[in-house]
Amino acid sequence: MKSNWWYSLEVVIGEEMEMFGVIFLLFSIIFYVIDMASKSTEEKKTAEVKPSRFSTRSIAISLSTVFILLSISGVIVYFFAQKQASAAAPLPQLYKSAKRESVNSPKKIGNLTVKLNTFASRSLPYEFWFEDIKDPISISEKDGEALVRFVETSLSKKKSPRIVIPPLLQKDTSPRIVFLSFSEGTTPARVVIGSAKGITKAIENAVAKVNALSETDFRPKWVKLDIVWDVHVIESTDLKKPLTFERSLRGIAFDRHSGIAFLPEELVSYTLVNSKQKIKLNNIAGYLEERSIDTSSIQLLRNSSDITLYRFSTTGFFSDGKEIVPLYRGHRMFNKISKKELLSAATQGGRYLSRSIGPDGQFVYTSLPKTGKMSKKYNLLRHAGTVYAMLELYQVTGEKKLLSGARRAIDYLLRSAKPCPKDPENTACIVESGYVKLGGNALAIIALAKYVEITRDRQHLPIMQRLGRWIQSIQKDSGQFSVHKQTYPNDRLIDFTSAYYPGEAMLAMLRLYEATSHEGWLDTAEKSARYLINIRDRDKSLSELQHDHWLLYALNELYRSRPKPLYLNHALRIAGAIMARQNLTPEYRDWFGSYRRPPRSTPTATRSEGLYAAYKLARDFGDPKEAKAILEAIRHGVAFQLQTQFRPESVLYLKDPQRSLGGFHRSLTNFGIRIDYVQHNISSLLGLYHILDEG
Repeated sequence: MKSNWWYSLEVVIGEEMEMFGVIFLLFSIIFYVIDMASKSTEEKKTAEVKPSRFSTRSIAISLSTVFILLSISGVIVYFFAQKQASAAAPLPQLYKSAKRESVNSPKKIGNLTVKLNTFASRSLPYEFWFEDIKDPISISEKDGEALVRFVETSLSKKKSPRIVIPPLLQKDTSPRIVFLSFSEGTTPARVVIGSAKGITKAIENAVAKVNALSETDFRPKWVKLDIVWDVHVIESTDLKKPLTFERSLRGIAFDRHSGIAFLPEELVSYTLVNSKQKIKLNNIAGYLEERSIDTSSIQLLRNSSDITLYRFSTTGFFSDGKEIVPLYRGHRMFNKISKKELLSAATQGGRYLSRSIGPDGQFVYTSLPKTGKMSKKYNLLRHAGTVYAMLELYQVTGEKKLLSGARRAIDYLLRSAKPCPKDPENTACIVESGYVKLGGNALAIIALAKYVEITRDRQHLPIMQRLGRWIQSIQKDSGQFSVHKQTYPNDRLIDFTSAYYPGEAMLAMLRLYEATSHEGWLDTAEKSARYLINIRDRDKSLSELQHDHWLLYALNELYRSRPKPLYLNHALRIAGAIMARQNLTPEYRDWFGSYRRPPRSTPTATRSEGLYAAYKLARDFGDPKEAKAILEAIRHGVAFQLQTQFRPESVLYLKDPQRSLGGFHRSLTNFGIRIDYVQHNISSLLGLYHILDEG
């Protein structure tokens, strides 16, 4: 008997039982109506206490016999059909077409039409489950490439070149489990689990399930293969308590009967386990329901005081059809970085920003890719800084959308420029929500100065100078700026001090000097530098120095105009303070090159920016050995940063994959994107790009 024969028989008997029930109910109603209508009113009174003439003993026995036979046959056939389902035997046409539309309604996923009930195969009984994985398997990068190509050719029903699987993998006969994630690029990945004896058989099992989803030839745009290689059983797990292992590195599986298992990327992307390491059963139920997978097991889990849980590790590989890359924590690693790679990453970041600017010039300030929501908060300082990064990138690539987007964003920014109350004719302030900030004026000048530099359009020079004169007006004789934040228009001082505003103000003065050649701007910058170095930072140890990238930018430019050792030495001290805090012996290998624990994208990017400025000083005026050490730190930092950029492999499970591509997220496990995350990463990538480009 053919393996898929049971499928067809299951369908036939299932359909017959449904038809039998409907016919029985319909005829019961008809017989009752006829039986009652055929009698007179007087007869009804007598007939109502008598059994119906259709309710005879022989009819009851016949109906019961038919029902029992169908039930027994159905149970037997269902058992064998499910056995074939767990082995992923090919589905016959009868099985595909006979399922009820309410269960198997087609759903459009991008360009792929799938049958939803097929996804229920994820929760069917499996031939092998996680307790059966006893023999760890080692998959090299070369092995992984061969297996992914095997998956890709198997998914396509077209004739493809034969893929040679390494002999050791072909001979493998141990129980194996694999996850296959696939997407056409515009919707979240679907995930199927394959299990069998031997790695190739397990992959074939998963591929058969994917092929069963589509009635036409289907070759996904993105494919990810995860091979389970290590499993630990966790007995008596209390689901109310946090897990003791990192959710972004380990997957979880429940018992064999549930058929429920999730990759680490699913746990993070859908918050199936939250940042506090707690399992969220409501989120799991919602995730399964969206994919038409049976959720009855979830209720059993809710009612259990302790359960057996499996923690597992996988070796993952991703293909976008052009290249195959090994993954760690769902992202690729960057050991060697080329100019081409840096520019490509920066360009993708710029395109994310271009997509994020509305017609009015306002950015989508914060995007939450896991939910598709956008933040209503806004920050004009970060708006201005982001415009600056876009213009820096345009200066290299010449991509017109960057310039047109930056122009709209500049117009939006300048709508917030108001006359300052004390000297409305000569000064201007950037006002946001009733406040003026030193950093707001400074970053607006920096962005506008970059626009003037690359376009030679000097229309914004008057407003730049008015913004700059306000900064000069609040500088004390000591060089300190007396205002960091105040109300507008009544100039009430707010008790707030930013470590970064003075460096931003210094750089703004230097950029005004570059645009106008007026020494007064340079004097203001130098006065601020002397205050910061001789007074604010005078007695600070390396560990106490602020890792101020804006100040490093400013000191690099100030020293070139007024080359005093004070500025060079302090810049190199700050660089030393930064490098001393870099993670070079981290807990996890993808933390290498970062700062802080756990590390985040932007703190690393800003330090890479500052080190770029310090490198130029050390290279041009300092010790070559020191310059080499700084460059090495920049390389390490940028390698970490690139891991936090959304690429196809890391948007695979997101709600709208295309929307997030190119953006930089907060950290390795926090997927929020804010415009300044992208800004600082672009600027630092361009810094290393320029170093490599200059040789």
